[in-house]
Amino acid sequence: MKSALTTQITEEADISDVIETVKLRVKDAKLPDTEVVRVLWDVLMDAVQWSGKNQQQNANSALRQVKTWAELLNTFCTTGKLELELLYKVQTQCYEDAKLMKLFPEIVRSLYDQDVLAEDTILHWFRKGTNSKGRQNFLKALEPFVNWLEEAEEEE
Repeated sequence: MKSALTTQITEEADISDVIETVKLRVKDAKLPDTEVVRVLWDVLMDAVQWSGKNQQQNANSALRQVKTWAELLNTFCTTGKLELELLYKVQTQCYEDAKLMKLFPEIVRSLYDQDVLAEDTILHWFRKGTNSKGRQNFLKALEPFVNWLEEAEEEE
Protein backbone atom coordinates (compact mmCIF):
# COMPACT_ATOMS: atom_id res chain seq x y z
CA MET A 1 0.00 0.00 0.00
CA LYS A 2 2.84 2.39 0.88
CA SER A 3 4.48 2.30 -2.53
CA ALA A 4 1.23 2.78 -4.46
CA LEU A 5 0.27 5.69 -2.20
CA THR A 6 3.71 7.26 -2.36
CA THR A 7 3.54 7.25 -6.15
CA GLN A 8 0.07 8.80 -6.22
CA ILE A 9 0.90 11.45 -3.65
CA THR A 10 4.23 12.36 -5.23
CA GLU A 11 2.51 12.70 -8.60
CA GLU A 12 -0.28 14.71 -6.93
CA ALA A 13 -3.03 12.38 -8.15
CA ASP A 14 -6.65 13.40 -7.68
CA ILE A 15 -7.60 12.98 -4.04
CA SER A 16 -10.65 10.86 -4.82
CA ASP A 17 -8.43 8.39 -6.71
CA VAL A 18 -6.05 8.20 -3.76
CA ILE A 19 -8.94 7.58 -1.36
CA GLU A 20 -10.21 4.75 -3.61
CA THR A 21 -6.72 3.21 -3.74
CA VAL A 22 -6.49 3.23 0.04
CA LYS A 23 -9.97 1.73 0.44
CA LEU A 24 -9.15 -1.09 -1.99
CA ARG A 25 -5.76 -1.82 -0.40
CA VAL A 26 -7.23 -1.78 3.10
CA LYS A 27 -9.97 -4.18 2.05
CA ASP A 28 -7.51 -6.55 0.33
CA ALA A 29 -4.94 -6.49 3.14
CA LYS A 30 -7.52 -6.37 5.95
CA LEU A 31 -5.46 -3.70 7.66
CA PRO A 32 -6.65 -2.42 11.03
CA ASP A 33 -7.87 1.19 10.95
CA THR A 34 -5.11 2.32 13.31
CA GLU A 35 -2.46 0.97 10.95
CA VAL A 36 -4.09 2.74 7.99
CA VAL A 37 -3.86 6.07 9.83
CA ARG A 38 -0.18 5.49 10.65
CA VAL A 39 0.67 4.50 7.07
CA LEU A 40 -1.14 7.53 5.63
CA TRP A 41 0.82 9.92 7.86
CA ASP A 42 4.14 8.23 7.02
CA VAL A 43 3.46 8.41 3.29
CA LEU A 44 2.38 12.06 3.44
CA MET A 45 5.48 13.14 5.35
CA ASP A 46 7.80 10.96 3.25
CA ALA A 47 6.50 12.71 0.13
CA VAL A 48 7.40 16.20 1.41
CA GLN A 49 10.29 17.80 -0.47
CA TRP A 50 12.62 18.63 2.43
CA SER A 51 15.18 21.34 1.73
CA GLY A 52 18.27 20.72 3.79
CA LYS A 53 18.73 23.40 6.41
CA ASN A 54 15.98 25.89 5.51
CA GLN A 55 13.63 25.49 8.49
CA GLN A 56 10.96 27.88 7.20
CA GLN A 57 10.81 26.16 3.82
CA ASN A 58 10.55 22.77 5.55
CA ALA A 59 7.76 24.08 7.78
CA ASN A 60 5.85 25.48 4.82
CA SER A 61 6.25 22.22 2.86
CA ALA A 62 5.03 20.06 5.74
CA LEU A 63 2.05 22.29 6.49
CA ARG A 64 1.16 22.51 2.80
CA GLN A 65 1.19 18.72 2.66
CA VAL A 66 -1.17 18.51 5.64
CA LYS A 67 -3.54 21.02 4.09
CA THR A 68 -3.44 19.43 0.63
CA TRP A 69 -4.17 15.92 1.88
CA ALA A 70 -6.44 16.71 4.86
CA GLU A 71 -9.43 15.18 3.07
CA LEU A 72 -7.54 11.90 2.75
CA LEU A 73 -6.76 11.87 6.48
CA ASN A 74 -10.32 12.93 7.25
CA THR A 75 -11.73 9.99 5.29
CA PHE A 76 -9.92 7.48 7.49
CA CYS A 77 -9.82 9.30 10.85
CA THR A 78 -13.48 8.61 11.57
CA THR A 79 -13.44 8.18 15.36
CA GLY A 80 -11.87 9.86 18.34
CA LYS A 81 -9.67 6.78 18.80
CA LEU A 82 -8.31 7.08 15.24
CA GLU A 83 -7.79 10.83 15.63
CA LEU A 84 -5.83 10.13 18.81
CA GLU A 85 -3.79 7.51 16.95
CA LEU A 86 -2.93 10.14 14.31
CA LEU A 87 -2.00 12.63 17.02
CA TYR A 88 0.32 10.07 18.65
CA LYS A 89 1.86 9.33 15.24
CA VAL A 90 2.46 13.05 14.63
CA GLN A 91 3.94 13.38 18.14
CA THR A 92 6.32 10.46 17.60
CA GLN A 93 7.46 11.67 14.20
CA CYS A 94 7.98 15.23 15.40
CA TYR A 95 9.98 13.87 18.34
CA GLU A 96 12.17 11.63 16.18
CA ASP A 97 12.75 14.08 13.31
CA ALA A 98 14.63 17.24 14.26
CA LYS A 99 13.22 19.25 11.34
CA LEU A 100 9.68 18.58 12.57
CA MET A 101 10.27 19.06 16.32
CA LYS A 102 9.20 22.71 16.39
CA LEU A 103 6.34 22.12 13.96
CA PHE A 104 4.22 19.99 16.28
CA PRO A 105 1.84 22.76 17.43
CA GLU A 106 1.47 24.09 13.88
CA ILE A 107 0.71 20.63 12.51
CA VAL A 108 -1.87 20.00 15.23
CA ARG A 109 -3.45 23.40 14.60
CA SER A 110 -3.57 22.71 10.86
CA LEU A 111 -5.14 19.27 11.41
CA TYR A 112 -7.71 20.97 13.66
CA ASP A 113 -8.38 23.74 11.12
CA GLN A 114 -8.88 21.11 8.40
CA ASP A 115 -11.36 19.20 10.62
CA VAL A 116 -9.12 16.14 10.83
CA LEU A 117 -8.67 16.43 14.62
CA ALA A 118 -11.58 17.34 16.87
CA GLU A 119 -11.23 19.69 19.80
CA ASP A 120 -12.08 16.84 22.22
CA THR A 121 -9.26 14.70 20.83
CA ILE A 122 -6.69 17.46 21.27
CA LEU A 123 -7.88 18.23 24.80
CA HIS A 124 -7.82 14.51 25.69
CA TRP A 125 -4.26 14.19 24.38
CA PHE A 126 -3.22 17.31 26.30
CA ARG A 127 -4.74 16.16 29.60
CA LYS A 128 -4.28 12.39 29.50
CA GLY A 129 -2.07 11.45 26.57
CA THR A 130 0.07 8.38 27.17
CA ASN A 131 2.84 8.73 24.58
CA SER A 132 5.87 10.03 26.47
CA LYS A 133 8.09 10.89 23.47
CA GLY A 134 8.80 14.59 23.79
CA ARG A 135 5.55 15.01 25.68
CA GLN A 136 6.73 17.76 28.04
CA ASN A 137 8.11 19.88 25.17
CA PHE A 138 4.96 19.36 23.13
CA LEU A 139 2.65 20.13 26.05
CA LYS A 140 4.43 23.45 26.57
CA ALA A 141 4.37 24.23 22.83
CA LEU A 142 0.68 23.36 22.49
CA GLU A 143 -0.46 25.13 25.66
CA PRO A 144 -1.44 28.46 24.01
CA PHE A 145 -3.57 26.63 21.45
CA VAL A 146 -5.20 24.45 24.14
CA ASN A 147 -5.93 27.57 26.21
CA TRP A 148 -7.57 29.11 23.16
CA LEU A 149 -9.67 25.95 22.64
CA GLU A 150 -10.75 25.92 26.30
CA GLU A 151 -11.66 29.62 26.24
CA ALA A 152 -13.66 29.16 23.04
CA GLU A 153 -15.44 26.20 24.68
CA GLU A 154 -16.28 28.28 27.80
CA GLU A 155 -17.71 31.10 25.68
CA GLU A 156 -20.19 28.71 24.07
